Amino acid sequence: MDSDLRVTRTRRWGVVDAAWGVLASLILVVLLGAAALRGWPRDPVLGELFSYLVVWVPLLAAVLIASMVRGRRSLARDFGFTFRPLDLLWGLTLGVLARLITGFIEIAGYGRLGSAGATFGEPVRDLWWVFAALLAPVLISPVIEELFFRGLLARSVLAAGEASGGSRRAALITAILVSGAVFALVHVVSAGTPTAVMVIGLSTFIFGAGAAALALITGRLGGAIVGHVTFNALVVVPALLG
Repeated sequence: MDSDLRVTRTRRWGVVDAAWGVLASLILVVLLGAAALRGWPRDPVLGELFSYLVVWVPLLAAVLIASMVRGRRSLARDFGFTFRPLDLLWGLTLGVLARLITGFIEIAGYGRLGSAGATFGEPVRDLWWVFAALLAPVLISPVIEELFFRGLLARSVLAAGEASGGSRRAALITAILVSGAVFALVHVVSAGTPTAVMVIGLSTFIFGAGAAALALITGRLGGAIVGHVTFNALVVVPALLG
C-alpha cells in the first residue's frame, strides 16, 4: 500500500474540503435542472456543456484547493494520482465486471440493456461532437471524478476514521462505502424517474465502491481511472456504433 496513505492524517485537508465540493456540485446541478425546465439555455450545445461544468468545476476546484493551498501541492503525493502498468489490468477488470453487473441491474429495472438508452443521433463529427461524445464522458469525467471521489473524498474519510481511534479495517470499509454512496448521489440527483434512481444509483454505487477499494488498496488512482474509462466507454462506444 502507498506509504502516503499512512500519513494522510498529517495533511490539513479533509472531509470538510470534500463536503463543500459535493454540496456545491449538487446545488449547481439542481439549479441547472430548474433552469432547463424554464427553457434555459435554449442552445442544446450550451446546455450540454453546462451539464458537465456544473459537476466538473466544483469537484476539480475542491481537489486543487485542497492540494495547492492545504496540501503538498502534488496530486500524486496528496491523492495518489499515479499510474503503473499493473493498473491497466486492475482497471480493465474493474470496469468490465462493473459494467456486467450494471447490465443485470438495467435488465431488472428497465427490461433492457443500456442505462438511459444512450444514443447520439446522426454524428456530425465536428470538434463539439468529439468533445461531447468522446472526450467528456470517456476521458475528462473519469479523471476529474476519480481525483475527487477516490482521491480527496475516500482518503479524507479514511484519515478521519483512523484519527477517531477506530481500526484501519473499519476506516477502510467506511471510506469505500462513503465514496460509493456519494458518487451515486451525485449521479442520481437529476434522474427523472424512481426506476432511473434505482438503476443509476445502484450501478454507480457498485462501481464507486469498487473503484474506492482499488484506489485505497493500491494507493494509486491509476487503476480506478482506467476502470472508470472502461465503465463509461462500454456505454458510449456501442451507442456511437449503433
